[in-house]
Amino acid sequence: MFFRILKKDLRRKKTMNVILLLFIILSSMFAAAAVNNVVTVNGGIDSYFELAEVPDAVVSMQTDCDADKKIENMSGVTGVKKTYLACVFNPKSFKYQGKEMTNFINPAYLMSENEMSMNYFDENDKRIESVEKGCIYCTGSFSANTDMKPGDIIEFEAGSTKKSFRYMGRMKCAIKSNDAGSSPIILMNSEDYDELAHNQDLIIDRMSEKVLFVNTDDVDSLIALEKEYDNLYVNTRDSYRTNFFYDMIAAYILMAISIMLMITAFVVLRFTIGFTISEEFREIGVMKAVGIANGGIRRLYIVKYLAIAVIGAAAGFAGSVPLSRLMLGTLSDNMVFDGSNSITYGIISSVAVVMIIMFFCYSCTRKVNKLSPIDAVRSGQTGERFGKRSIMSLGRSKLPSTSFLSINDLLSAPKRFVMITIVFAISLLMLMMMSCFSLTLKSDTIKTLFLMPDETDVQIMDVSTLSDMFFDSSKLDGTLKDIDRKLKDNDIPGRVSMSVMFNHETAHDNKNETLMYIMFKGDTDYEQEVIEGYKPTKDDEVSVTSSVLERLDAEIGDTITADCGGEQKEFIITGVVSSFASPAVFLCKDYDYGTQQLEGTMGISIDFDGDPDKETIEANVEKLKDILNTEQVYTTSDYIKMTTGMSDTLNSIKHMLIVLTVIISTMIVVLMERSFISKEKSEIALMKAVGISGRSIVMQHTLRFALVSAAAVILSLASFMPISNVIMNWICSMIGDVSGIRCVFDPTEIFVIFPALLVGITVAGAYITALYTRTIKSSDTASIE
Repeated sequence: MFFRILKKDLRRKKTMNVILLLFIILSSMFAAAAVNNVVTVNGGIDSYFELAEVPDAVVSMQTDCDADKKIENMSGVTGVKKTYLACVFNPKSFKYQGKEMTNFINPAYLMSENEMSMNYFDENDKRIESVEKGCIYCTGSFSANTDMKPGDIIEFEAGSTKKSFRYMGRMKCAIKSNDAGSSPIILMNSEDYDELAHNQDLIIDRMSEKVLFVNTDDVDSLIALEKEYDNLYVNTRDSYRTNFFYDMIAAYILMAISIMLMITAFVVLRFTIGFTISEEFREIGVMKAVGIANGGIRRLYIVKYLAIAVIGAAAGFAGSVPLSRLMLGTLSDNMVFDGSNSITYGIISSVAVVMIIMFFCYSCTRKVNKLSPIDAVRSGQTGERFGKRSIMSLGRSKLPSTSFLSINDLLSAPKRFVMITIVFAISLLMLMMMSCFSLTLKSDTIKTLFLMPDETDVQIMDVSTLSDMFFDSSKLDGTLKDIDRKLKDNDIPGRVSMSVMFNHETAHDNKNETLMYIMFKGDTDYEQEVIEGYKPTKDDEVSVTSSVLERLDAEIGDTITADCGGEQKEFIITGVVSSFASPAVFLCKDYDYGTQQLEGTMGISIDFDGDPDKETIEANVEKLKDILNTEQVYTTSDYIKMTTGMSDTLNSIKHMLIVLTVIISTMIVVLMERSFISKEKSEIALMKAVGISGRSIVMQHTLRFALVSAAAVILSLASFMPISNVIMNWICSMIGDVSGIRCVFDPTEIFVIFPALLVGITVAGAYITALYTRTIKSSDTASIE
C-alpha cells in the first residue's frame, strides 16, 4: 500500500514533481560546480606552480655575467637549470598579416626547445615537449589584442633577415605575465633558435638574458648576491603569484557568483518543499482518517523526495561538469587548473545536496503532526483570521478589481513573495555588479592609480621612444621636449610628462626592503593624492603606500634611509597614498635623482591643451601614431583596459550571468505560479462562479509577479552602488594598496536593459503559466468540501 500511494502521488502531481526535480538538478549542478570552482581557484596558483615545476628562485642576468658559477657553488642549492633568452628589441621586427606588430610594448625573447628549464603548456593544457622546425609557441602578450590563431604565419624581418614561422598557439608560462605590458617569450625549434640567436639584425646582445632556475633552501643568499651585481635580478617563487592577480580576481568573482547561485537555488528549494507539503492537507487528512500514523505519513513523503533528490542530484552532477568547465574556461587562458579531483568533488557535492534536501524534507514534514482529518474537509482552512486584518479595504479602494486583488495577495502572504523578491534582486544585483566591474576596470577614473597624472588624455608606450632613457637617464628631459615640440609643430599642443621608477634598498629600524621609488617628471604639477597625511613638498619628504608602513614597521613622521646608487639618503614619511604600484614610495616632483638608471615607467603622459572631448582625443591619438610612427599610443581608458586585461573577462562572465538569470528567473516564476495555482484552486473556482472572467484572473496572477519583479528592481538599484564599491575596493586591495575607488556604470544597462530583462521574463513566464487557470471551472467549487 505504501508504494502504491507513493506511485499515485508521483503521477497525480506530475507537473509539480517535474518542476521540483528541475530545481534539485539546478541546485546540485550549481553546488557541484561551485565546490569544484572554490577548491580549484583556492589552490589554483599553487597547483599550477607544481604542474609547471616552478623553482624556488629565478635569477636573470646579462649573458656575460659570471654570477652563475657562484650560484652553482652555493651551499643549499640543490639544482640549477640554465636558459638563454635572445632579445628581439623592436616589436616591429615581427609581422602578422603583412603588418608590423605593435600590440605588445616590451622586447620579445626567443627561447630554444632544448632549454625549457620548467614545464610549459599549450592552449589545451598539454605539456609542450618539443617544437617542430618552422613553428613557434608564444606567451599571451605576443598575440594580445589580435585575432591571431594557431596555424597563422608570423614573419620575422629585420635588416636582411627574413624568416617565416607557423604560430602553434598560446604558450602558458607560470613565471610570465600575459598582459600586453610584459615581454613575450617565443619558444622555437633548436635549429631555428641557433640560426637566429646571434643574428645582429634581429637580436640585441646587450639585452639578451641568461636565466637560472634555482632550487635551493637558502633563497636569502641569492637575494644577498643580487646586491653584488648590477643588472642581476632574483625573483622568488612567491613573487610570481603577482602575475596572476588579475586572473585570480576574476576567479574569486566567479567563485562568489557560484556560491550565490547555489544559495539561491537552495532557498527556493526549501520554500518549494515546504509549500508542496503544506498544500497536501487533504491527502494527509485522509491518510490520518484511515488510521495511518504520523510516522508512516512522514516516511511516505521522505521516500518520495529521496527518490526525486537522488535522480535530480545525479542529473545535476552530470550537468555540473560542463558548467564548471564553462565557468573556469573564462579564466584558463593564462593558467592550467588541476581538474583531476573535479569528479570527486562533484560526487561529494551531489551527496551533500541529497542530504540537505532530506533535512529540508524532514523539517517540513513536521507539519504533518499538526494536521487532522478535519483539514481534509475544510480545505486546510479554519475559517478564522484571529484579528489578522488586511491593510487594504475593497470598499474604500479606488483601484480596479484586478489590481486590488493582486496587491491584496502580496500583502496577505508577504512571506512567500518577499522570498521571490530577494531571489530576483540577488540575480539582478549580480548582473549590475559585473557590468560595473567591467566598466570600472577600463575607465579613466582610476588612471591616477596606474601612475598617470589626473589630467592625462593620452599615454604613449612606444619602446623605441622610451629605450634611450633607460640606457641613459639624462636623455629623459630631451625626449619629453622633443615630443612637446612635435605636438606644437602639428598644432596639437599639450603638456608632456612621465612617471619614472627606481629601486632602492630601504631601511627603518632593523628592517630592510627593496622598494620602488616613483616620481613624475616633465610639464606637470601632479603629485599622487594622499589618503592620510600630506603630500611631500621637499626633497627629503616622501609619501608611501600602506604596505610600506607594514613592511618597515613605520608610520607617518618616521624617517627611512634609502641606498640611492651608493649614497645613503634619509626621507621623512609625510603621507599614505593609494596605488596599484605597491609597495611604493612617491618622491617630491623636484627631487634630483642624478644619473641613476631608470628601472621602469608607465609611459609618457600627454595632457592636451583646453578640454578636448572624446572624439578630439581619439583623433589626436591617430595623429600621434603617424607623427611618432608607432601604434602604441592609447587613450587612458584603452591603456587601463590593456594593462588589466580583465574587462573582457568580466564581460564574458556578465554574458554568462545573463543566460543564467534568464534560466533561473523563468524556472522560479513557473514553479511558484504553478504552486500558487494549485493552492488557490478553490479560490479561483469561486471567483469564476461569482462572474470574474478568466482573463481577469490571468491578469491578476501576472500582475502579482510584475509587482514582485518591480520591487526587486528597486531593491537592486538602491543597493548596487554601495555593494559594488565595497567589493571593488576589496578586490583591488588584493592587487595593490588601493582604496576609495568609486565604480562607474552604464546608465542604459543599469536602468533600462537589465530591469527590462528581469521584468520581461517574469511577466512573460507568469502570464503563460497563469493560462493554466483556464482549466479550473466554476463547477470545481463543488469539490471544495
